[in-house]
Amino acid sequence: MTPNDHDPNTTAPWARALSFPALLRDGRRVRIRPITPTDKTRIVHAMEAMSPRTRYLRFHGLRTGFTEPELRHLTELDYEDHVAWGAIAEDEPGRPGVAVARFVRDPETPDTAEFSITVVDAWQRSGLGSLLLRTLLVSAAERKLRRLVGTVLPENTAALRMFERFGGVPSRFDDEAVIVEIPVMPAHRTPRMSREILVRRPA
Repeated sequence: MTPNDHDPNTTAPWARALSFPALLRDGRRVRIRPITPTDKTRIVHAMEAMSPRTRYLRFHGLRTGFTEPELRHLTELDYEDHVAWGAIAEDEPGRPGVAVARFVRDPETPDTAEFSITVVDAWQRSGLGSLLLRTLLVSAAERKLRRLVGTVLPENTAALRMFERFGGVPSRFDDEAVIVEIPVMPAHRTPRMSREILVRRPA
């Protein structure tokens, strides 16, 4: 029996094949896998599990949910210009989604993509955000991107420190937010880095 046998919301064989397990530094287990159209409910529930403070830091405002078009945008991806990875809690009832990381290629600057990482409160400070950022960088390298760009509020010091560990540097301020650029290095494409973290375009 594989971990995916208890994951009825993961219906795409290509997503199951590319999923991989991870043990976080606090001992909890997650499964990292591509986001699929069946993840809409998981994303809704993850939003409900986030505190108002976490929602504010992530969305830069008082967001409480997603519209149907937004959920389609967040889950129905081409995996070439829009890539997203989710983290599933292996040992919790219902195996909820606890984090998402994604990037969307800039059509005017094809070697650049805007990225974001969201981790629900109970799973923060576990190393999950760093794991997902590393996974994004491998996916970005496979798509020949040169940089990931993210917008961060200045008070989100934990995110800024994490991005700095991956070579991120503040490039400018925009409406009181910090624009951070993280270089996508050729080393991210090595077999050691890639192993199971390569997402191909779904068939």
